[in-house]
Amino acid sequence: MNLARKELKEYLFLLPVFSIITIIFAYPYIRTFYLAFFNVRFGVPEMHYVGLANFANLLASTTFWQALSRSFVWAAGNLVIQLSIPLGIALLLNKKIRGIHFARALVMLPWIVPAVAIAVCMRWMLLPRIGIINEILIRVGVMDQQMHFLGSTATAMPTLILLNSWKFIPFGTLLILSALQSVPEGVYESAAVDGAKGFQVFRYITFPLLGSMIWFVGFIAFAWNFNIFDLIWLTTQGGPGGSTQTLPVLIFRTAFRTFRLGEASAMAVFIAILLLVFGILYFRILAPKKI
Repeated sequence: MNLARKELKEYLFLLPVFSIITIIFAYPYIRTFYLAFFNVRFGVPEMHYVGLANFANLLASTTFWQALSRSFVWAAGNLVIQLSIPLGIALLLNKKIRGIHFARALVMLPWIVPAVAIAVCMRWMLLPRIGIINEILIRVGVMDQQMHFLGSTATAMPTLILLNSWKFIPFGTLLILSALQSVPEGVYESAAVDGAKGFQVFRYITFPLLGSMIWFVGFIAFAWNFNIFDLIWLTTQGGPGGSTQTLPVLIFRTAFRTFRLGEASAMAVFIAILLLVFGILYFRILAPKKI
């Protein structure tokens, strides 16, 4: 009886947290799922049930499929950078040298800078003629003429991938570094006794022991980047020519520019289902085996 009362008290302490989570997260998800089956427009109070018509319209829309393909390109491009560079930085920051704590703190700076500040500053810095990035690249000989990085269909997406990855890199570095520091020193000492050096240590010891964390960071990075909206909208708004219009940007346009809230909700539900399926497959198929 006392045990049951104690458990009840513990659940009561957790009730405020669960209530906040329900209000902030669960209700919007449920409401979005509900609206996906209705024809909803801003300024029109009536909602008309249309069943799966919104989803059918999406599957028949060329714009939707183009945005979906760009979302995969965007997520994959970010994933490559956000796994490889943090791994290299974490290996460097794992050294016991003078000033290493300052270097670790310095690496975290991009993470704490707001996306709005990054977008506004980089829009100016990347402009031709007045942007400092063009000036620097021309002076060091990388380019021989001015380039509008965010105004070209060929360079807009790669530029945004680099900007977004620059902000995410500290997060991945921190997670991988924490995993590196949990590796026992005795493992490396045993490897040294066996004659393992340099890349052999990384290939056969460090990388396998980091497999679980790299796998986890990979999933977080993919899901996170797939839903990125702010940086893209504040820099290119999906342009030029729709070359950076991913699904989150298309959802915003559909909901708040053409006021088709039902179709926007259907796209949001599609993303949720897609990431849920991806997560299940990722955790079941790509989960690293225990060493």
